[in-house]
Amino acid sequence: MKLDSVLNVGRKIIPKPIFRLFQPYYHLLLAITGNIKYGFPGKKMIIIGVTGTNGKSTTADLITAVLKNNGIKTGMTSSVAFEIAGKRIENNTSRTTLGRWKLQKLLRQMVDAGCTHAVIEVASEGIAWHRVWGIAFDVAIFTNLSPEHLNFHKTMENYRNAKGKLFSGLAKSKKKGFPKTIIVNSDDKEWKYFYDFAADKKYTYGLENGEIWATNMMFGDRTEFDIVENDQKYPVRANLPAKFNVYNMLAAYATGRAFRIEPEKIIGGLESVKLVKGRMEEITNKRGIKIFVDYAVTPESFELLFRELKRVTPGRLISVFGATGDRDKSKRPKLGEMAAKLTDEVIITDEESYSENPAVIVDAIAEGAFAVRKKGIEIILDRREAIKKAIEIATQGDTIVITGMGHEKFRNMGGNKKIPWDEPEVIKEILKELK
Repeated sequence: MKLDSVLNVGRKIIPKPIFRLFQPYYHLLLAITGNIKYGFPGKKMIIIGVTGTNGKSTTADLITAVLKNNGIKTGMTSSVAFEIAGKRIENNTSRTTLGRWKLQKLLRQMVDAGCTHAVIEVASEGIAWHRVWGIAFDVAIFTNLSPEHLNFHKTMENYRNAKGKLFSGLAKSKKKGFPKTIIVNSDDKEWKYFYDFAADKKYTYGLENGEIWATNMMFGDRTEFDIVENDQKYPVRANLPAKFNVYNMLAAYATGRAFRIEPEKIIGGLESVKLVKGRMEEITNKRGIKIFVDYAVTPESFELLFRELKRVTPGRLISVFGATGDRDKSKRPKLGEMAAKLTDEVIITDEESYSENPAVIVDAIAEGAFAVRKKGIEIILDRREAIKKAIEIATQGDTIVITGMGHEKFRNMGGNKKIPWDEPEVIKEILKELK
């Protein structure tokens, strides 16, 4: 029997209080053995780590596109997809950062395929559970920080510090002939914390602050803006919508500059990205309405998303959303409050309940929504019926935004039962029925 199987059996038979005591050592042992089995692949490539609360997956995709556009053979792992030397596979694991053996196996496949660089989306829990142990990061990127995963970290300081370990590890990790580099969003209030870790090179970016910044922004079917660096302007005509994606593109641009790629080639990579699955993904239809699927799950991401869609919607903005069970409960009323403030019609539904009662989850969300207003708020527990109701009430010029599931291929329901779920496909099926 393989070691990881032995450890998992032990996890089941050892009493929980004892297991919790030794759990950190259990995860570290998995990390060490995974690295040994696959030959420490994270020390054989230039590794770029992307962390933050929002924008990690899109930023990872953009960086991968920039490197590929410059002829660099690149691998990538994100909560949306894996990529190995141009071959793309959807991530159906529901994990941002893979488990220790799976991640090491994937990195080994990248090395064997001739990849010289790898982009890894790094979650705070992944760092805490040693999932990236043994990986020698060369570039650490910070996108932003807002409350999330507090059921695990308990405080924002713990959450921030967990992400900080990615940055503190730069100076301690193996040198590979490339300068250890830090890239941070200097518009975020926590930027200085991440910027102050030791590194050979540092870059800042932002819309309000930073060495690399954006100006002349215009939004429509395409996003147009100029990147400014050293008083030079470089025009970008990108396919990704919304102001928050400008931040993601600036992070990718700064990464390209860290690799001494010419601005024009970086921008060519940025402009080649057409869609990141489950991120502001539009579902086309013939009803005269706009329908978007997005992975937003925090009050801050709700605000960014809803404000952007409200700005470009001539009619009503209709939101459909829920919250995940067994996660941070404090944000649930805040989600309802944000939706009630910024969208015209609110439909609260089940998302992924895990071991919790879905009715309890939606009631907590509704409490925040009803504190803002009483009208235009509805609870429909059945997610499919909730989406159907949104489409039925939408008229020409309206926009529907359905958040929470994004790219996911299944939902974790009562008793941790997984049911197949592809949100864009569900929407398309409903559109056919209503036709």
